[in-house]
Amino acid sequence: MTIMDISTTDNMIFNFLETSFQNVRSSKRTDQLHDALLTQFLETYPELKSLHWRQEYKLQQDAFGGTFDIDIVGLDDNGYIKYAILAKAINSNVNKNIKNYANTTIGEASRLFYAPIVNETIEKILFVSLLPRTAPRFNKKGEVVGFDDVKSAKDRTNIKPVLKRQYGNKVQSIDLFYTIDDVRKGLTNEDYNTITPSFIDSFVFEV
Repeated sequence: MTIMDISTTDNMIFNFLETSFQNVRSSKRTDQLHDALLTQFLETYPELKSLHWRQEYKLQQDAFGGTFDIDIVGLDDNGYIKYAILAKAINSNVNKNIKNYANTTIGEASRLFYAPIVNETIEKILFVSLLPRTAPRFNKKGEVVGFDDVKSAKDRTNIKPVLKRQYGNKVQSIDLFYTIDDVRKGLTNEDYNTITPSFIDSFVFEV
């Protein structure tokens, strides 16, 4: 995995991560995440700028017969989905939910890939997660009670071979790991309101 150069702070993913522990359920935070990922994605793959990119796109019929909200889509000139990106930024209490995240990804992959229109036109479905290599674990009072080795937990819950067998390279799970500098010095969640991220993986996928 390529590591991003973050020697300057004009990188949108860097800027997003700095305050990613704040307002974790807010729509503003979600918008910032999507903007940051799409900006880096198109900088890395400028040939895809010709697609029509949309955020918060509602697919009217998924494979189960319901609607499906897609974080980022790239549409062709006829309005068909060529690229779909589903994004998460999980930064605390990660390990206890890691298998739930895996199960959700497997289910959402089938809902989207086998949707009536999508299946005929899709080129890539990318599940992208921004994850700290080491993450604080909080109790209900917001006190730090330990630290999760997220990279190790992800390695033990590796769904990439399953997706590969089911969909080839059309559906991929991409983990963008980063380091929280001085992560073990915090005592409460407020100590993480502003962090310094470093060694951020770049957003790349298998062709």
